[in-house]
Amino acid sequence: MSEISHADALNTFGSWGRQNKKLAVLGSNCGCVVSVRNAHVTLCLDDMLQLTFSVDGILRFFLRGATFSPVDPKDFPADSGFASAEYETGVQLRFVSIEMQCYIFPARDSRSR
Repeated sequence: MSEISHADALNTFGSWGRQNKKLAVLGSNCGCVVSVRNAHVTLCLDDMLQLTFSVDGILRFFLRGATFSPVDPKDFPADSGFASAEYETGVQLRFVSIEMQCYIFPARDSRSR
């Protein structure tokens, strides 16, 4: 699996923020699964990414020690309920805890469908 440098991942997140991209976030560990749609990057720092969704929903990722790799939404099984056709290539975040996985996908521009 190819990796994305920390700087390139931050550039990608910052670009999504500047473009006001709607994001889908899928995350899991051994105890829970989280799925959020229509999130937006509201803060992108060297060691923290903040996504906001709805009126007051905030999700923060602390990036120290995280690694990043590109992920294709088509890699998710059709029966997973994830509408992969609606999203572009995203970023997988892997944390120090190997049980934690997170995927962030930007929505496709409606003009490019």
